[in-house]
Amino acid sequence: MSITDAQLLEYEERGAVTIDGPLTDRELDRVEAAWDRLRAAGAAPYEEPDYVDALQHPFFEEVAARVLRARAVHFWWSMGPHARAPAPPPWDDPHEQWARGCHTDVQATWTDFTATPRRIRVEMWFWLNEVPVHRGAMRVLPGSHRPIMEYWDRVLTDEHKAMLPRVHGLRPPPVPPQAPAFPEHLPDPEGAPWIEREPVPCVARRGQVLVMCSSGLHSAWQNEDRVPRKAMLSPWVAEGVPCGLPKGQRDSLMALFPALAERLRPERAHIVPEGFDWLFESDYEPKWPETFLPGHPA
Repeated sequence: MSITDAQLLEYEERGAVTIDGPLTDRELDRVEAAWDRLRAAGAAPYEEPDYVDALQHPFFEEVAARVLRARAVHFWWSMGPHARAPAPPPWDDPHEQWARGCHTDVQATWTDFTATPRRIRVEMWFWLNEVPVHRGAMRVLPGSHRPIMEYWDRVLTDEHKAMLPRVHGLRPPPVPPQAPAFPEHLPDPEGAPWIEREPVPCVARRGQVLVMCSSGLHSAWQNEDRVPRKAMLSPWVAEGVPCGLPKGQRDSLMALFPALAERLRPERAHIVPEGFDWLFESDYEPKWPETFLPGHPA
């Protein structure tokens, strides 16, 4: 089974779960070698056949379909090779890293999350080498996706709810004025502020997959090792769900998908949609006043 019932329940409750992946050690060696070549050349993911073979593995589609409660799913966003490079010491204090880096990526409501099919993006981080705590293991705040999405259900106008889900990076206070979404923000819940909460490192073995809802709070982390953390991204959405991206990301995706589709096996071509009627532009302007920092003029 691609993802068990218990793992699916953990995803729903915590917003993230790590599961075993589909590839053998020999297959992982080929994909990692392709990853290395892509990073060295700065090339697009479709330039390496071994990388494309991993992207189109039925496992990821099957997991996405189960998580999204959907009969059909397709790619959404980049599938590039992602690295967390080693950072030179001295390393920042963990509290500082969380306070500076915690954010959400996808804005959606709890109604979107509980719909059938789910109206969100599910992301899979496929680890091509070991991810111990000190190798830049991503931090997540388990369960934060629910109160955040419930909040959007309460405060957003019906007009704005109809424009979700969308990629729209948001941070809890204090929000720096140079942040793209400023003065939009995630308000703190009752009790400890978000930046005072304790995130969990997403450690993993090589070949495992982090299945994640990026509507919850998470953060990149400094890599204190001597080698990079290596990942392949595999983001999915249910067929028929409209999705918003900022203009630059939307333009990049519209250039990527036709080139990637040409490299897929015929029986796997459906994982890249032929058209883009499902994809709309949703940039950081105009701002949504109901998301402004308290006291900021609308």
